Amino acid sequence: MVSGLSLLSILLVAQAAFAYNFAYESIQLTDLNVGNNPDLAFGNASTGDIPSCKSYPGYEGWPSSTQWSALNMSLGGTLLKGIPPAAACYEGEYRDTAKCSNVRRRQSDALFAKEDPLVPFGQWTLHNPCPVPAASATPPLSGCKLVSFPAFVVNATTVKDVQLAVNFARNNNIRLTIKNTGHDFLGRNTGGGALQVWVHRMKAFEYLPTYKVGQYSGQAARVGAALEQQEVYDAMSTYGITLLAPGSSTVGAYGGYMQGGGFSYITSKYGLMADQVLALELVTADGRFVHADPMENADLFFAIRGGGPGNFGIVTSAIVKAYPPTTVARSDFTFQTGPVSSNDKTTVRVSNETFWKGMKVYFSHNLRINDAKGIMSNYITTTARTFTLSNQITKPGVTVEEMRRLMAPLIKDLNDVGISLVNPEPKFWSTYAKFGTMPGGPSGGTSNSRLVSRLVPRSNFADPTSQTFNTTMAAIRSFMEEGGYSFHSVDYAPTLETAGYPGSDSAVSPHLRNAVMHMTGFDSRQYDASLSDELWKSSHARLDSYVQKLRDATPLSGAYMNEADVAEPNFQYSMYGDNYDRLLKIKKERDPWGLFYVVTGVGSESWFVEGTGGLPTQQGRLCRVDA
Repeated sequence: MVSGLSLLSILLVAQAAFAYNFAYESIQLTDLNVGNNPDLAFGNASTGDIPSCKSYPGYEGWPSSTQWSALNMSLGGTLLKGIPPAAACYEGEYRDTAKCSNVRRRQSDALFAKEDPLVPFGQWTLHNPCPVPAASATPPLSGCKLVSFPAFVVNATTVKDVQLAVNFARNNNIRLTIKNTGHDFLGRNTGGGALQVWVHRMKAFEYLPTYKVGQYSGQAARVGAALEQQEVYDAMSTYGITLLAPGSSTVGAYGGYMQGGGFSYITSKYGLMADQVLALELVTADGRFVHADPMENADLFFAIRGGGPGNFGIVTSAIVKAYPPTTVARSDFTFQTGPVSSNDKTTVRVSNETFWKGMKVYFSHNLRINDAKGIMSNYITTTARTFTLSNQITKPGVTVEEMRRLMAPLIKDLNDVGISLVNPEPKFWSTYAKFGTMPGGPSGGTSNSRLVSRLVPRSNFADPTSQTFNTTMAAIRSFMEEGGYSFHSVDYAPTLETAGYPGSDSAVSPHLRNAVMHMTGFDSRQYDASLSDELWKSSHARLDSYVQKLRDATPLSGAYMNEADVAEPNFQYSMYGDNYDRLLKIKKERDPWGLFYVVTGVGSESWFVEGTGGLPTQQGRLCRVDA
């Protein structure tokens, strides 16, 4: 005890006085730490013009080994050299038989990728610079293009670490990238020759029974930026609350997921992850650690919630809304044109003609289910001209009987067109935490294929007899039947009304707000090292031609930025809608150095990557378009 106060009380008073949430944020860079070292100095926007290109290994201006060593000392010896795990399979100084064996076994495991500070979710984003060799081969190290990866990694465990990385990168004109779990489909968290900030260790949680900010008063939680899905579910169970959580077990909850919007199984009831945020702590491009909420640094508070990840600052923690425990019910069924191997009445075989009639019936219930605060999730797969719809309809806050009643009209309409399903017995969980907790723990795989997406607005489903609805269904059918691609959609309604305060005043795309279907599709081809650039381009062009039919059916909509084609046409309007100009103004004011860059991010049209041969990859030197 000190002066009658417990250590915990002193820490809580300190947190309030200095506006940080967790102890790791109390360790900050000071002017005394900087001293006379120009590499570590805080930013001054009047220092001059932006150079034509970022510094890159092998080019004039790249920091000396002495400078990197000094940075490492300032970080306490935690600076990591950018050597990918697969380098262990090549002849040379990084050769390691045991490590190579592990890489061979786990190279497609998302858990492996998320725990490595360097590996992106899809290595096509760096043009597959260091492919894992065949088991019988040990090629020379020159076959592993180390320069295509980030050159160094700051394993950030404190705010000071993040500030040192930001200042060093800005002052030396180095590309800066940010990685948490690496679960990203566009290559926004990697770049050749970059200084990568790995925030994966910033995990902390505190439940707040009452919290007030602006017009909000209620339950909340302080959350570390790097908390992952299963950790959010664990916190819900511990404190008897409901928090929004990602739908995939390898997604970080409060990083790029939140900053791009972030949807969940309970989004139609509670909103997007961006809608949950009440306050933020972050490091800005000048290296300063700041607080943002509806009143303080309101421009950053607006931009970061839905305005795109990694582009306005590095978030270290947040305060988010919490809700009482909620039940969850889910009904599953499948119909398909191929043989059925079981006697389960929730899986039936139908003709090809009946299958597509059933698809129209299925999506004709989209608005009804969304307006009831439910969510539809489906995979429509195709194999050798056979088609399968695997469906899950989920709704929070209901009983089993209420879920049966929600499903009954859909099952009846499917029966009426010849799909003889029974109303499936709903699965039921007494809390959302139990619904999301996986007995076997997190799992998942990486992908080295190109992804596309489209947001389908409410108006397309308003009248199932309309030409608009029929055109939408025809585009989906063409995508699968003619294109041969599998189709996935998550159908939720993140409306302004559901967003509430302060979520309704954020940078979330108006296209996302107005959508009730978020469709995605992967190319059927893997974009691995064996694929020629010409075949890469032609394969993507074919995929894009089928997505264009969906764009034509939704001319005033766009794509969901977290699950989109990196080459999405007119990405500014497609991903950001009418918010783009306001976001660009904030970007220029807050980051006049162009420190933060992510492909398809606000302001990214001013930059290009050298040496990619026209591919949307990130392995080369980053240069200004107008230089």
